[in-house]
Amino acid sequence: MGNKRSKNLKKELDDYRTLTFLTEQEIIKVYERFCQLAAINHQNTDISQCRLSKKQAVNINELYQNPFRERIVEVFSSERDGSITFEDFLDMMSVFSAKAPKSVKISYAFKIYQGIYKGPRPDGESATPDAIDLYDIKEIVRRLSGENFSDEDLTRIAEAVINEVDLRDEKKITVEIFEYFLSNVPDFASSFVIPLSDGKEDRHVTATTSVLSDPVEPQTKHRSRPKH
Repeated sequence: MGNKRSKNLKKELDDYRTLTFLTEQEIIKVYERFCQLAAINHQNTDISQCRLSKKQAVNINELYQNPFRERIVEVFSSERDGSITFEDFLDMMSVFSAKAPKSVKISYAFKIYQGIYKGPRPDGESATPDAIDLYDIKEIVRRLSGENFSDEDLTRIAEAVINEVDLRDEKKITVEIFEYFLSNVPDFASSFVIPLSDGKEDRHVTATTSVLSDPVEPQTKHRSRPKH
């Protein structure tokens, strides 16, 4: 490792090990991968000042084929606009690592699915706060199916899902219900994994990586990463 990179990263490694589910070597690999994505010289650049735009973030190899890629980067973005800093990227790779507890994965799955539908709603209805509603489920099924269903089919499927899991007959899936049902799905945790890419077939989306005018305060430290 370059001297500057070693000094910058070593100052934070203890915190990163505490606040993520990654080993020191895994953190270093995530660091190197972000430097690769941001196309920066990590020996001469303060990585805390670098941010991938949303357009760049959704096109990285790790997410490119994921139907929920735009929502994923929005959830992990410290600015909530889909742009990604190193610590946002580190958070994401930690949660999607095989070592992250199932409870943490379920929590983030809910954040990704809740409010995923951004289109118009009948009669001026607003999105259901803190719950996954019929429109969210339709959008989830649409993305998973590759838009192979009609709107009528999507509605029927979404209604069937809600009727199956909505124990309170509220026509929505609360976080408690979501956690209850996914906790009983044995292979959920193993399927909620995104491996770190080696970058050999990266798409050329890093040319306009923005460098912030002011240093970014570390975001990972402000997020709860309970270890179980």
